[in-house]
Amino acid sequence: MTKESKFAHDPGDLLSEKRDSVLVLTINRQKSYNSWTGALREELTRKLRAADQDASVDAAILTGAGNRAFCSGQDLSEIGKFNGADMEAGFERLTACYDAVRQFGKPLVAAVNGIAAGSGFQVTQFCDYVVAHEEVKLGQTEVSSGLPSVFGTWLMWERIGSRAFELALQGRLMDAEEAKQLGFINEIVGQTKVIDAAMDVARRLAKQPRLAYKISKAANCQFTQERYSSAMNMALIAFREAFDTGAPQKEIDQFFERRRTRKDTSVGNSRT
Repeated sequence: MTKESKFAHDPGDLLSEKRDSVLVLTINRQKSYNSWTGALREELTRKLRAADQDASVDAAILTGAGNRAFCSGQDLSEIGKFNGADMEAGFERLTACYDAVRQFGKPLVAAVNGIAAGSGFQVTQFCDYVVAHEEVKLGQTEVSSGLPSVFGTWLMWERIGSRAFELALQGRLMDAEEAKQLGFINEIVGQTKVIDAAMDVARRLAKQPRLAYKISKAANCQFTQERYSSAMNMALIAFREAFDTGAPQKEIDQFFERRRTRKDTSVGNSRT
């Protein structure tokens, strides 16, 4: 299997279900903790843009399949062989996806059903409302994976100031209560109630006058547009610099080697 075919779009990676007038989009790559690929980001971008123009859609929910992860961030196996020059196209896809989330003119709710890390955490912060259960963990784990934490640090900084440095540099995941206290989560519910609660929020927000809601969201985007664009450009420069050294690639290789070792040990123990 070639690198291109391995990460090509799979229709099963993003499930789409319409519940009355609410579109539920589910990231469905459970074997990799619902991690992103560039193709998956492109599909989410298309789905959101289409839903924004669809008069039969009043609101949308973004969630993850299963009970382990909402989205664990970038699929490291996709970028493990990248170099600095490869970053441009990847960041174009990332920015287009984030723009589609930020600019979605209707209510958009994140139903966080498990770990939300790195860019998986970031995308929740561009939604209008975040529902999670008490066992979820969220945060910026990029540094621990050998990746520069630039854009995610800025995103946290916008909400909590300099404490963002401590969270990003440690690669520390917050539990749900801490994340709620810091404003990264709006509502905590029982584990089996996340989607139902998100549906309730989506329907409630959809009752707001549509034009006023859309214009208000557009204005909110403009408040931070200059800083958002600057942070994304800084992140691109940082990733180019890092990947040109080969250091992130080595960290990613070591990550997968540790995982293979754990798996082999587990299988060996099961046979004794």
